[in-house]
Amino acid sequence: MFIGSGRLKVRAAAVFFSLVAVLGGCSLDPQKGKVKYLESGKRYLKAGKYQEASIQFRNAIKLDPRFAEAYYQLAQADLSLKEWNGAVAALRQTINLDPQRVDAHVDMGRLYLASKDYQKADDEASFILEREPDNASAYEVRGAAMLARQQLEKALQAYGRLAELRPQDPTPFTDLALVESNLKRFPEAEQHLRKAIELAPLAVPSYINLANFYRLRQQLPEAEQVLKDGVKRNPDAAPLYINWADLLYAQHKAEGATGVLTKLRERKRNSAEIAIAIGDFYFQRGETEPALTEYRRGLEAAPKNAEIQKRMVELFLITGRYDEAAKLNDAVLRQGPKDLAAHIARGRILLGRGKRDEAISELRQQASEAPDSPQAHYYLALAHWQNGNTAQAKSELQETLRVAPTMILALNSSAELNLSLGDLTVAQEYAQRSVQQDQANPASRLLLGRALAQGAQWRAAEEQFRVAQRLSPGDPAPHVNMGVTYARQQQWAKAEEELETALRLAPRSTEALAQLAGLSLARNDRPKAVARVQQYLATYPEDALGHLILGGTQFSGKEYDAAQSELERAIELNPSLTQAHLQLGRVYHAKGLNLAAIAQYETALSAQPRSANLLTMIASLYEAVGNLDAARKYYEQALAIDPSLAVPANNLAFLYVKQGGNLDVALGLAQKAKQVMPELNPITDTLGWVLYKKGDYASALPLLQECVEKQPNSPVYRYHLGMALAAVGQKEKAKDQLESALRMRLVGADAEQAKQMLARN
Repeated sequence: MFIGSGRLKVRAAAVFFSLVAVLGGCSLDPQKGKVKYLESGKRYLKAGKYQEASIQFRNAIKLDPRFAEAYYQLAQADLSLKEWNGAVAALRQTINLDPQRVDAHVDMGRLYLASKDYQKADDEASFILEREPDNASAYEVRGAAMLARQQLEKALQAYGRLAELRPQDPTPFTDLALVESNLKRFPEAEQHLRKAIELAPLAVPSYINLANFYRLRQQLPEAEQVLKDGVKRNPDAAPLYINWADLLYAQHKAEGATGVLTKLRERKRNSAEIAIAIGDFYFQRGETEPALTEYRRGLEAAPKNAEIQKRMVELFLITGRYDEAAKLNDAVLRQGPKDLAAHIARGRILLGRGKRDEAISELRQQASEAPDSPQAHYYLALAHWQNGNTAQAKSELQETLRVAPTMILALNSSAELNLSLGDLTVAQEYAQRSVQQDQANPASRLLLGRALAQGAQWRAAEEQFRVAQRLSPGDPAPHVNMGVTYARQQQWAKAEEELETALRLAPRSTEALAQLAGLSLARNDRPKAVARVQQYLATYPEDALGHLILGGTQFSGKEYDAAQSELERAIELNPSLTQAHLQLGRVYHAKGLNLAAIAQYETALSAQPRSANLLTMIASLYEAVGNLDAARKYYEQALAIDPSLAVPANNLAFLYVKQGGNLDVALGLAQKAKQVMPELNPITDTLGWVLYKKGDYASALPLLQECVEKQPNSPVYRYHLGMALAAVGQKEKAKDQLESALRMRLVGADAEQAKQMLARN
């Protein structure tokens, strides 16, 4: 439930002096000694030296194990160190020793909120309010617990009372506005957001909150005026300029946005912090070169600024410039060899270079050494996910959210992962939590819309996509998702309109292009799909993804030569395009070029080494070309990744029989396949044939007879049944089946065995 504490890292000198103090304390009065340690710990706590404070509070507890105040102060030190389990233990001990201590109950309530145990958080608030009906902190805990549980009226009551108790604090009014917005009481929400500004005109977040409220309501002039007022009152507040520029940028007023950023830059020409803020603005919009320019400007002002260097590493990582990322990241590590973010970046660089095992090893070590680092767990989750291990990815994402319950990236990735696995309920839950954390985040809205659409909740999905469109009007993604949603409802004209809008907004959006081609294919208009993609490629002939889409469209019409040409061109333009290798493998397979197909699939496998389905495809092709040892190896690898798969289990069982392998193992595999897919004839036949090979003819016969009854034109099924009938002495019936198999052109070793059996009988 609670967040795991990290290992205590105490400086040797601090330990030494503490030991000296303890040893010397034997001659001191324990009561005076414990107070001395307590006061020393408080001084360390105030100075931000949390490890030293923790040691002193523990020394006080050694002198008096029932010293409630020392336990409480130890909890404060642990909270500052983010050692959550230690904080919980210290608070519980405080409460055990002093059950009426209100501040300990408040802190415990906040920890319950962090661990999402909202009922226990509210229980703590109730305990406090029974004793202190006007305790503002208790109402703060209750309001948060009620809001998280969507008990909005109760949350409103709690925050209303909090505002009465703290009439000069802007925070309760902001909380009230959040609840009122959820209740669609917009005039009241606006009033409270304005009250927050009135109370604290220098509080930058209050202006941003009100501006975001107006943006969500599509009151863009009002939003801009609020930000202008904020800048007038706070002329050096970079977040206000950035939000103002973002508002203009979203309205396609790029020149105005540039002007606002120029004003900010001119406020402090040599400020590394301003360079970071402007660089981040461009970076978040995918404008990597302007972002890089700003970051480099910041480094000129502060050449050893690790924060700027890390941002540049991040930029290089996202754009696939791994050599530049590695060079700069090594410089960061030389300055700080234990820099956690730089070690995480090293793992991500390894992942980008395709060294998945090394990346996972590096990131796992960081997560182990810093168990309360959400970034370490998050990127380890992504590494496992990219490596095909979705179970481990899920586990690490849960660890991330245990440490950082409100981390938008982790919430969205959890929603995305569960969506890909078909767990719509869980995906919706994560996406809704993400939206609650940041209602103005278009990515969160898109994820929630997709989850709702997957569950055929069309209207609710469309509402989320519309909000995303308003929040990010220049982004094609909301229009693409809306187009897909309309297509699934067979509202073809609306779907096409949305997808074409996406392409107007982003002419190189291959996602929109692929969906548009798919739309025409769904309407059985393949020529239109081909023509639309060719039109795109006439403008962007060097776009590998465009050639991939055209090749896939041609493959759907069995134009294998044309598809092969387009896919080979896609690979020529981008050799690492995994989907092109996969699709070209399918083309070769369809043309009967199995060895060429294997080569393409194995190239794709290097990018997806834990794809059990891809391993099975390769194994079946090796089996088709007669390389049974290779086929067996790949089937075994597929089952090692996913033991529940029926097809590789069935095929491997048949290979064991064919190669004289362990029949008991073969039987277990065949039985497992039969349990998973009981209706498939090939699986029934394999089980019957394994039983025949083991000499269990009575069990084999009904299975083999079932296959012949369902598929009488199969020479292999008749051959297997004939051999089983011969084994039980039913010679005439065996003769009929074996002769039928030969007439149906049974081939290879099976045909020879059938002829030999007929000659003996």
